[in-house]
Amino acid sequence: MSDLRFDPISNLWVAIARNRQERPMEFIPLEQTRQQLICPFCKGNEDETPAPFAVYASSGELLSAEDSGWTVRVIPNKYPSFRSISSEPVFPTSEGHSSCVNHPSNHSPQPCTAPEPSHQASEFGPFDAACLPGRQELIVNSPRHITSISELTDSETVVSFQAFQERLRFHQTLGNIEHSMLFMNCRSSAGASLSHIHTQLIGSPIISGYLDERHQRAQQHFQKTGRTLLQSIAEWELHEGKRIVQETENFYVICPFASRFAFQIWIVPKHHHHCFGDCPSDMRDQLAFLCRGLVDRLENLLDEPGYNLLLHHAPYARQENDHWYFELFPRLTRAAGFEWGTEIWVNPVSPESAAKRFRVE
Repeated sequence: MSDLRFDPISNLWVAIARNRQERPMEFIPLEQTRQQLICPFCKGNEDETPAPFAVYASSGELLSAEDSGWTVRVIPNKYPSFRSISSEPVFPTSEGHSSCVNHPSNHSPQPCTAPEPSHQASEFGPFDAACLPGRQELIVNSPRHITSISELTDSETVVSFQAFQERLRFHQTLGNIEHSMLFMNCRSSAGASLSHIHTQLIGSPIISGYLDERHQRAQQHFQKTGRTLLQSIAEWELHEGKRIVQETENFYVICPFASRFAFQIWIVPKHHHHCFGDCPSDMRDQLAFLCRGLVDRLENLLDEPGYNLLLHHAPYARQENDHWYFELFPRLTRAAGFEWGTEIWVNPVSPESAAKRFRVE
């Protein structure tokens, strides 16, 4: 049975991941709560997870799989959304990776359109489907049982973002991965099934309609102005001044003009950077501490809400004239019928008010 299905009405692909029903759910209704006796992500419980892809020391150096003195650990997801790529390389390093602009795949990236007709597609009436492998990894950000990026030590913070960058670079070398999504779900309201802090990286074999359309808009703006859309937005926001939260040597922190969520934040590189994987280490470290500080502010302001932190970037083969950025938002409200039916989001807190409350005094 196919695990990728295409909906021609919404122009969306859906991953049918049946095995995710088996994953451990620490956050479930109170009447169904069961005590989790062993946290698989804590130091000493390494045997509870699959063999790691990479293990990092506090210095950022790679360790052996058996080394117990780890700071960050990268493991396969036992309950992936996509079928895994069969070959599992061990401990890749950042050396020898190609630039993120040049996609190593020997096939052209495919936008979110129906797959080529096959003997299998006809089995599903008007629907198309495909069996395509992807890759899904978990980056355990600390050996300690903590729940938020705000609790990471300096070395855990720096090495986590180093691991983000190196794993994205590695995904880019896999011929069937068109785009990789890096994201952190913190606490149950943000979608976390286990409380121990961890980050997910999902390499997708397809380019969704959303990503395809967003890239087309970015390209049209670049061709018209010679600047990325994010550059134009950030410069306008800087001129306005109303929604700028913070400015550093390399980044603008903005509550975007059309914020979908209350207290939504964008962390945008000041200059044209198309690929986070090519970000210099000093800039990457500044970003790491900036994200940790913003989460700390968010938790103090809103009494430790669940939140999502995610990286936005173009598909690997289309990054040259695009611009990556991180997004952070708390989970204070839930989408209801109007949002799901129209894709028009209702935000109860203006970005101007949110930015004012976020600013460092």
